[in-house]
Amino acid sequence: MDNSDLKSTSLYTNYWKKKIVNRGRALVLDKEQKCLASFSIKANELHYFNKLTNKNKIAQHTVVTAIYTFLLNKLILDFDGYLIAGSNDKNIPLLLSCQFDLKLSFKEYLQKIKVEILETIKYSDSNNEVVGKKLGIEDLRLLSNYSININSSSDINCNGILVDLKINEDQDLKIQVYYLEGFVDEIILELLIRNFNRFIVDLESNIEVCLSEYALVSEKERLQLLVEFNDTKVDYPEDKTIIDLFEEQVRKRPNNIAIVFEQTQLTYQELNEKSNQLAFYLSSRYTVNKEDIIGVFLPKSDSSIIALLAILKLGAVYLPIDTHYPQERIDFLIQDSGLKFLIADNSELQIDNCDIVNIKSVRLEDYSTENINIKFSSQNLAYIIYTSGSTGEPKGVMIEHTSNVNMILHQIQSLNITEKDRLVWFASVAFDVSVYEIMMSLYSGAALCIPTEETIKDKDEFANFLKASKSSVLALSPSYLALLSKEDLSGLRCITTGGELPNVSKALEIVQSGIDYYNDYGPTECSVCVSSYRVTETDSDRTILPVGQPISNTQIYVLDDCLNPLPIGVTGKLYVSGAGVGRGYLNRAELTQEKFISNPFIKGERMYDTGDLGRWLSDSNLEFMGRKDHQVKIRGFRIELGEIENAILQYSEDLKQAVVEAKESNQEKVLIAYFTTDGSIDKSELRDFLQERLPDYMVPGFYIELDELPL
Repeated sequence: MDNSDLKSTSLYTNYWKKKIVNRGRALVLDKEQKCLASFSIKANELHYFNKLTNKNKIAQHTVVTAIYTFLLNKLILDFDGYLIAGSNDKNIPLLLSCQFDLKLSFKEYLQKIKVEILETIKYSDSNNEVVGKKLGIEDLRLLSNYSININSSSDINCNGILVDLKINEDQDLKIQVYYLEGFVDEIILELLIRNFNRFIVDLESNIEVCLSEYALVSEKERLQLLVEFNDTKVDYPEDKTIIDLFEEQVRKRPNNIAIVFEQTQLTYQELNEKSNQLAFYLSSRYTVNKEDIIGVFLPKSDSSIIALLAILKLGAVYLPIDTHYPQERIDFLIQDSGLKFLIADNSELQIDNCDIVNIKSVRLEDYSTENINIKFSSQNLAYIIYTSGSTGEPKGVMIEHTSNVNMILHQIQSLNITEKDRLVWFASVAFDVSVYEIMMSLYSGAALCIPTEETIKDKDEFANFLKASKSSVLALSPSYLALLSKEDLSGLRCITTGGELPNVSKALEIVQSGIDYYNDYGPTECSVCVSSYRVTETDSDRTILPVGQPISNTQIYVLDDCLNPLPIGVTGKLYVSGAGVGRGYLNRAELTQEKFISNPFIKGERMYDTGDLGRWLSDSNLEFMGRKDHQVKIRGFRIELGEIENAILQYSEDLKQAVVEAKESNQEKVLIAYFTTDGSIDKSELRDFLQERLPDYMVPGFYIELDELPL
């Protein structure tokens, strides 16, 4: 090799090093290759395309590549701009880096792609093999799962999606799309083809369009996604508060059991009287104004319900604080919320700068049992729940009375809750689902059965509690549900889960035993629940259970980064609007402004940016796809670990629990599956089972059996 060759190789090497810095290899997927039916676009429909490119191969290559990569970016969340392209003049595949900027017009994006193609061709020649060896990559085709061939004889195998285009002498365009089974849903490819056709035929009108404004959906589809799927308007008592609905039940069903806790049972009349007495006591000791924040530092008990109702009767705001929180977090919540005082049951509690009302020392019998009748609005704040912040600092979510009322009344009707039901208060006092459980009981005249924290921590004790209390309705996490057997659940009428991807097999087992099962979704910022799905035996073919359709007076949108509606089947960010949307974050005006934004589809309404990912299914149900920050990215692929866990649990009834984690091994992320089982599991057979159902990059490399998983 002479000096000029060495210099040339050095230039090539530096170019490619810079281009693929920190880029790992795309996975080679050992799956069956499939193809969609080919389609053609006649030259008379491509007038502007042919005029613009004037039969110039580079120009044709540029336009087609720009349209293809633009649509990949819009349709596939995982696409990062890297593309393998067949070269016209050399039998060498090109690796293009098509970096995307939504602020550009398509014309400006074309220029960027043109520069990229010309530059890549310049640095791709017969020394490619030498360069590859220096980079430690024998074949640049291994760096992307997305590829395109344009009148090329380059040898490009489909390793994900391959679009093969032929432009004949008459300037007709023939397109064939190949894909690997399991890599992408066919609906995405159909959208890709449909929009490619639409874009290139209308190229003259699209040439100046800003990429952020291009709509993937037609007006008819837009109407379906925004209006028909969100046709949820239902009359509800918008002017009623939580206290109004509770006191209605007191008048209707004064002798019904409202609370069951250990040896204590309180009727609706007794619960109302005790909460009135506590409200009168608090108002005699403090000047409590509307929306003053009052903390409750009590374990789950009848006393904590009395405290909650007393606070709301005063027009004040309920702030629950978990008694198991570390002192630092307790101090933060007290300081950040600026609460007026704290209701507790511990006389030895040492908290600085905060008045403490010891509920055990209050002589309730000294105060009136009559309703205190303080006037306040359904638009007033009802409660504040602190959630973990992405910065590590908790943030207080503010929810008004009317938001809770709308959501709870919908759930009561949907779950067929009646005064004969006995609901379980399972969730932590500081978790938003606790308000859901409490109010669903108190609005319907049902009984609220309260287990202690110690009971919940022991699954056998909890199963005994369900039987002894004759509980009929239970809301809990899929993780805890996995611990309970069919026999443990046998007395229940209805189960709801949320917060995690549920186990499909477990859900079907419950349904087949005659228990109603609902999969719910909703952020704290939108009053707990915004969508719900009733599982049936027809869901046996699903690997992920949907989260259903929006509840009453609620709109859910699946949008791209520019707030454009995404078509059915395309994953985007979930936004929620309607009656359940909270007021915002306490003392976080900037964050509130960032996350609670104007609804571009309904004038005067706000919507909440959940940060969650989801997609519409063709049956108008939503599928929750996890959070970006809960997903693991391995070699360019985003992976929702819950989907893998569900697949593992479908392998055998002996498998009881499964948790998948991504860990670093030799500077590479690998998936590790942990599981518990009642029988014997052949790990190699389990791996073979998963390989038949999941893409290779989602199949764990290691399998570890444990006696039990930490709860």
